[in-house]
Amino acid sequence: MKKVNELTTLCGITACAIIYSPYDTSPEVWPSNSDVRRVISEFKSLPDMHQHKKMVDQEAFLRQRIAKATENFRRQRTENRELEMIEVMFQFFMGNMGMFKSES
Repeated sequence: MKKVNELTTLCGITACAIIYSPYDTSPEVWPSNSDVRRVISEFKSLPDMHQHKKMVDQEAFLRQRIAKATENFRRQRTENRELEMIEVMFQFFMGNMGMFKSES
């Protein structure tokens, strides 16, 4: 409940929480029953497109995270290859420079 309160305060958003426990018959709600009803009512009054715009289930969330991690991996791999090439060229250059210095 504390985190939902902090989220609404810090982000300036409207939120509510309904938490069911296996130990209690009634759910715990935040901020209050009437506020939860109001938030749900406001949400249901939105057009379907807006209701589902950013909703994801666990599978969709994980797919998004995997796609993002895969993209980060590809980007990092490309950057590493470039750095390796720079290192090889630098070592080659330094090796050749050493040969030129010994000839003089």
